[in-house]
Amino acid sequence: MFVKKDLRKVPQILTDATSRINEDGSDVITELSFARRAPEFSPGDVSILLKPSYRPALDHLIQLSLYDCGLKSLIEIERSPLDEDDSPLFPRLQQLDIGRNPLMVNDSLSSTFHTQFPSLLELWCDNCSFGPSIPNTLLQLHQLEVVRMTGNRLQDFEEGIGNTYWRQLKVLALDGNGLKQVGTGIGKLSRLEKLHLRQNKLVALPDGVPSSLNSKLVMMSLSSNQLTSLPDSLVEVGSSLKELYLNGNQIQSLPMGIGERLLGLIKLNLAHNKIGGDATLSGGDEMDDDSNVLPVDFVERFGLPEALSGYCTKDEKCAVQMEGNPLAERRRRRYLEEEKTRAKEMAMEVDDDDAS
Repeated sequence: MFVKKDLRKVPQILTDATSRINEDGSDVITELSFARRAPEFSPGDVSILLKPSYRPALDHLIQLSLYDCGLKSLIEIERSPLDEDDSPLFPRLQQLDIGRNPLMVNDSLSSTFHTQFPSLLELWCDNCSFGPSIPNTLLQLHQLEVVRMTGNRLQDFEEGIGNTYWRQLKVLALDGNGLKQVGTGIGKLSRLEKLHLRQNKLVALPDGVPSSLNSKLVMMSLSSNQLTSLPDSLVEVGSSLKELYLNGNQIQSLPMGIGERLLGLIKLNLAHNKIGGDATLSGGDEMDDDSNVLPVDFVERFGLPEALSGYCTKDEKCAVQMEGNPLAERRRRRYLEEEKTRAKEMAMEVDDDDAS
């Protein structure tokens, strides 16, 4: 839906929001979007937002967007030692978007940043430059349900996530960073519904990620990493898992139980891995029985990849992609060779008929 941009300047918008505060609160503005207003936030901070005269408006905000505002620092959002009542700047704010501010780094936040958002549930900071670890003050936002930090510079996964920090998470999106491992605490996030970890440098998942405790997990994306295998605990998630994206890795084999225990799957992308890459005999010839490459329960439910498409189509309720794997490419090559031989035989039969 197209939303018309408010053409007023930031001070005008804040002045109006402040003036609407009345005794019964019936005309209070709870959502403010200042997205793509970099010139108004020069020199890259939010001092214009924090003027004392606008404090009443901030007190009632539930959603605030500072997306793509050319921000360099939010250091002014902190607990003030001069504030006698120690009240937070954004007491009711539930959603904060500071995404696409690429000059934002860990030092752009004060150590008490978290104290100013006691009600925050969703934090969006995609395409910033946080890293190599998650700022500690963000980890202290214990009530968060949604965290999006895609396209940052994260390399070190915080082991405390799921154990000490962010235990209420429903959505965790860390795509497009440089993560090499994840912590076992993810397997303890009982409310987790979506896990986005694509385009990192993961070589393995620890056993227990995911686990039976992730009973509400609906979607998990691990595509474009460097995974060579999957933990056996993957199948313990059970029927809640609907979408599993594993394409673009180095996976050589699959654990038993994907077909038998992940009964809720409707999308399974295994394209462009290494499944079936060692399916050769001692003399170098290819194995004839491709079903030995995959777990029995997988083949029984999904079947083998079709020769031309690379899709497994036996289960009509689940789309399974396996193109780009040695197994699928071998079946494709074999099919094309058979078709070529068949075409030659038919041509010879036609020539024989013409000769007679």
